[in-house]
Amino acid sequence: MFMAIKTAIICVVLPIILTGCIYSNVVLPYSYKFDGTPVGSKSCKITNYKVTEPVSGSNMYAEWTSEFILNEAKRAGIDKVYYMDRRILSILGDTFRQETLIVYGD
Repeated sequence: MFMAIKTAIICVVLPIILTGCIYSNVVLPYSYKFDGTPVGSKSCKITNYKVTEPVSGSNMYAEWTSEFILNEAKRAGIDKVYYMDRRILSILGDTFRQETLIVYGD
């Protein structure tokens, strides 16, 4: 009986504790001020990557970005930026992290 209760608690509590620790992929608004903001007809994505060394605790990491925001927006034909979203992909508690800005405008 005790073993069944213990197993049930582990099956319920463990996923709640580990949520987002192994894998997460979310899209969040970059700003929350949308009063009168047009939607825009174009969009582009700018990606930033980060890989962290998780074992030694020395806080070593490598980070790189695909390009600056305005240059990428201009390449996509966006002259006026209205708003941006952030997509964050995280694996093994930020051992690998990919952050993408999604730019919307005309």
